[in-house]
Amino acid sequence: MKKIVVGAVGAGGISQFHFRAFKENKVAVKIVADIDKAKAQPQLDQFNAEYTDDWMKVVAHPDVNVVTVFTPTALHYPVSKAALENGKNVICEKTLTLAPKQSLELGKLAESKGLNFYTSYMKRFFPATQKAKELMPNLGHIMSVYCRTYQGWGIDGHTGEIPEGMRPQADGVSWIVKMAGGGVLICGGSHICDLLLHLVGKPLTVDSRSFTRPGLDIDLMHHSLMDLPGGGVVHFEANWHPLKKVGFQGRGWDEGFEINGVNGRLILQTPVWNQPETAPAQLRYYNNTSETWTDYACDVVNPFLIAEKHFLAQIAKGEQGPQDRYTGYRADYLLEMCRHSAAEGKKLELKWEA
Repeated sequence: MKKIVVGAVGAGGISQFHFRAFKENKVAVKIVADIDKAKAQPQLDQFNAEYTDDWMKVVAHPDVNVVTVFTPTALHYPVSKAALENGKNVICEKTLTLAPKQSLELGKLAESKGLNFYTSYMKRFFPATQKAKELMPNLGHIMSVYCRTYQGWGIDGHTGEIPEGMRPQADGVSWIVKMAGGGVLICGGSHICDLLLHLVGKPLTVDSRSFTRPGLDIDLMHHSLMDLPGGGVVHFEANWHPLKKVGFQGRGWDEGFEINGVNGRLILQTPVWNQPETAPAQLRYYNNTSETWTDYACDVVNPFLIAEKHFLAQIAKGEQGPQDRYTGYRADYLLEMCRHSAAEGKKLELKWEA
């Protein structure tokens, strides 16, 4: 078992979940890079870490063997590539890159060097998701999948006043696009696409529609129909909406799956992404043979913590484990093809390279 020494690139927003995992797992954080030292300061203090505003110093640091990437998406590719080229294992936030070819390249580079490489799709690590994965073979042939992420903004961006954060800035590009590369399809739909691939597998085709508004550079709603092998169909939707009390928590967050097989049904629902410890993810299973429903009592957890613990344990063992190096590529490719299908207004065939 090797000792883990982390170098972190990015100390804003989402990184706080990961730093908490490092603390709870007693992992050494040697150096933290951020252009704003004030954002990095809490981590510098609690880990007694070095500070830099140059991420190249992290990926080249001789004591670091794991680089974690929590930057805006546009930086994921250059930082991850440089880290891998310097012999570092990498844990990168989703989405992996802005282009599937880059994501595929990173997976191949990590594989060629025998390095661990993870895209942190933490919703795989809810106990309810793990149980759903275990139960999937019981469903038999998959007839249909309904999956969605309805994320409540509490305001009507579809027909009402457009919030400031959604509008293009002086350079013509919105803050959301600068941070994540797109609107609701990328920001919210990425997790759904990853879970679809994780639970059900690769679709064969995609036929999509998106909704935006004049003057915006982000989509507010997205719908896709996807063909599965054997004739099954997926209906996927993502929406930034104004409905305040929908969802199983009654908080405007309505996200999950209904998967119908010839032998049964699974219903999976996940809690608000940045407050996962407010409620457990929920799972129901219908067994058509016994004609019975089972409601699984799942623990309230923070999946960020479970995901990081798993990734770090695999790196310590020197084994990639069940989540391969192409997880990020597959989600990125499916997202890109959804976007292209909507832009072109036609069904597209999917040509997977990994």
